[in-house]
Amino acid sequence: MSKNVSDCEYEALEPTLPLRSDPEFGGWAERLMTLSSAEVSIREATADPQDGRRMKDLQVLCSPISVRSVRDNALTIAEQLVLLAEIDDVHIGFCISSPGLKASDPLFIQVVAVAPAAQRRGAGLALLTATADRGPRRDIALATQDDNTAARSLNEMFAKSIGASIRRVRLGTYRDSNLGIQRGLGYRAWVIQRPPVEP
Repeated sequence: MSKNVSDCEYEALEPTLPLRSDPEFGGWAERLMTLSSAEVSIREATADPQDGRRMKDLQVLCSPISVRSVRDNALTIAEQLVLLAEIDDVHIGFCISSPGLKASDPLFIQVVAVAPAAQRRGAGLALLTATADRGPRRDIALATQDDNTAARSLNEMFAKSIGASIRRVRLGTYRDSNLGIQRGLGYRAWVIQRPPVEP
């Protein structure tokens, strides 16, 4: 996160409440409803107020993901790998991940979010694939809530697409903070075991 960015710059990008009175949010929501048939593009987020705001826009639409301040989102981008999915420069999704500390630890995928209006366009799979490409020698650990069958289906499709297997593991196998979860909210932990990378 740039030290040259003032608190005022972050605060200036916080949405006006109620959201229907925020012109930037309203314009973005309109563009989401009229997306072209162009393919999804993935880019690494920048730890600045603009990408922090893009994450917040998506957090608002992608319940039950926690909505955080623009500044907190920029800090997350500075500390972890955050990828943004876009269609025609319109932000439609993001993924937060981080590798474990040891080389033998998995890549932890903590959040995959795609705006409802942009779902079924391949953004979730594209985000997972681009994230996995950043740590090709690591297994992948993640968690889903019991009632989120769409997320489980996506994870199974993703595992199959990279020639890997997915299996449930006991909660506590990995730290909750690494998985980005809180206990008591019906989460299940999973590991995607990747085939060895050939030299």
